[in-house]
Amino acid sequence: MSRAFSIPTVLRMVPNCLLKEFFQRLGHGDLGIAWEGLGEREIEPIVQALNALTPAQFDNVEGALHNVFDLACETGIGAIIEAGVLAGDPDLPAAMPQDGGPYHKAMWAWLNRTEIVNRAILIHQVEHLAWWRKRKDLPQVEPDKSPATLKQLEKGLSDLLLCEQGRGKVCTVETLTRRGTDYFFAHPDDFVQNVTAHDQDGKLAPRTFRQTFAIVFAYNRAEGTLELFAKVPPKIKPRLEELFAQIVLGVELEDWNPDAAYDLNGLKHRTFSLATDPEDCVRARVRRLRLSFKNSHRRMVLEADPDAGPDDVYDMLDEVLNKERVPLSSVNVTMVTFCFEFLPLDGRKPGTLTFDVAYPSSCSLRNQRPERIELAQKYLKRWNIDGVRSVAPDVAAAG
Repeated sequence: MSRAFSIPTVLRMVPNCLLKEFFQRLGHGDLGIAWEGLGEREIEPIVQALNALTPAQFDNVEGALHNVFDLACETGIGAIIEAGVLAGDPDLPAAMPQDGGPYHKAMWAWLNRTEIVNRAILIHQVEHLAWWRKRKDLPQVEPDKSPATLKQLEKGLSDLLLCEQGRGKVCTVETLTRRGTDYFFAHPDDFVQNVTAHDQDGKLAPRTFRQTFAIVFAYNRAEGTLELFAKVPPKIKPRLEELFAQIVLGVELEDWNPDAAYDLNGLKHRTFSLATDPEDCVRARVRRLRLSFKNSHRRMVLEADPDAGPDDVYDMLDEVLNKERVPLSSVNVTMVTFCFEFLPLDGRKPGTLTFDVAYPSSCSLRNQRPERIELAQKYLKRWNIDGVRSVAPDVAAAG
């Protein structure tokens, strides 16, 4: 279920002692509130004090509370812990409030581990970006993450976006390395937006502002793969990949006319095995199939009943497709929705993982919990759905 941010929710869920320190950290002192006599979840005096702030001060508070809210969940706390490991602070989980809920822990981290929280926000962002384009023809070399290279990448992205779309005049690039993948987060300026907002006198007035938008490169040196998240026209995506390879990897990419990164056609047969290892305590099934008819723009989507058996989508296929008139050889599988069921294992919580893989090179798997992603990737490769090479040369194994 999606979570909706609200300031009152955060104020109710964070202990008063941390809220007091939070407002002091932002330069607002005690907000004129008698904190010692204020009951937990008694937020009316706090809301009144916030409403007395200037619009700029209020926006600053709201932005910080929104960051706390984003991390105040199971995946957010996991991102904080992972960021602590990456920052050389493996004892962070023990230092966090042991009896506190996710809001308590997220606010504590915001107050006591600022740099780790900033990195956790990036990690959490990766896990919530869907539909990555994947190519597997990159060299297995060490990426250059020097400040000079990042500045060059910023300029290259800005020049490309300005030329092609008239946006991106200013661009900032940040990096993060996790689980063998180097992430480059680009934040170019978006188009100007015009909105109507209240001014300091409470009157409606036009306001213009310019947000940034996200372009993310995920380079895996051991596999020689690059995944790209970018909401840009398809013709620009190869140019973004070429620019990244030229500046960060020091190579010129050739035109990419690849075999598909994902081979889905075997999944049109119910005999396709989704076998898993017993020790992983996980089961997999196909929840949805999209079939595209050859030499035609027709498509058919079959979605199984989640309460039916594991072969329900294939039962549907038998029921709706006249195989005498339309044999399976005349259709291609162009998208599959997988459902992995995780059974309890050594303290692991049970749950499900549902994600899409689309032909030829798109997947929504990255916006899931890391430990579940690893198992899903393992089986996509074992089942020969993900055709990425899995054996790295010795020079890459050291990285």
